[in-house]
Amino acid sequence: MKKKNSLRIAELAELVDINKRTLHYYDEIGLFSPEFKGENDYRYYTLKQVFDLSLILSLKELNMPLAEIKKVLSGDFHDFKLSLQSRLSDVDRKLEELERIRHTIDRKLHYISIAERPHMEVELINCTTDHLVLSHPMENRSPTDWIMDAIALVHDKDLHFLANNEYGTLINVDKKLENPFTEQYDYFYIKAASAESATHTKPAGSYLRIVFQGPEEELHQPYQKLIDFSRQHTLPLDGYFYERALHDTVHDNQTNLITEIQVRVKSV
Repeated sequence: MKKKNSLRIAELAELVDINKRTLHYYDEIGLFSPEFKGENDYRYYTLKQVFDLSLILSLKELNMPLAEIKKVLSGDFHDFKLSLQSRLSDVDRKLEELERIRHTIDRKLHYISIAERPHMEVELINCTTDHLVLSHPMENRSPTDWIMDAIALVHDKDLHFLANNEYGTLINVDKKLENPFTEQYDYFYIKAASAESATHTKPAGSYLRIVFQGPEEELHQPYQKLIDFSRQHTLPLDGYFYERALHDTVHDNQTNLITEIQVRVKSV
């Protein structure tokens, strides 16, 4: 028989908006049990137990494991303090991870905004100094070696997957001026975390930029257009061509690959 000021399991579950099965499980693991059990094993809880359950649910809301909650409730405030400090450390790590994810999303959206500009049109833009980390020299190395170097470069810098980082390739201006069809790239690069960790500095200055949509085997087209534009407008080129994917895609969908190429105009 139900006692005065007691709640059946269904009533308690509805009151705190949780599933009855959750209360059954809490009872099984000894975390939160009914005050008494009546006929047919009916569970009854007192109104005072509502506050105990609210405390448990509040700690669970902090992503505290049930085993840890059980320890906290049976211990003193020192255990509670240690547990909360551990939760805080977890939250800080997650916030850092979310900040990295947000930065990656912002960068990808920025790239898309560039990719939406007219394609195969040469622009003269101003660029600030950029810090990069370079791979081993790529000359005379196989495509497999390039891929392995790229993966190693990302892992060495404790970053995430390659496609979530700013990456690209460098090829010396003189090589492309001599042969726009050449694919003898000099380096693979990723964005450096700081100036101190960089192995290459992309200098500030005026750059020619072109955006191209199409497969890698047709990249000679935007290179040729950049070279022709520089010659027509007497803009000598300097250093490296910086090539990067603005919109990466799977190998079987290369027609949707969008590439940006930048090259510095030599200061006179």
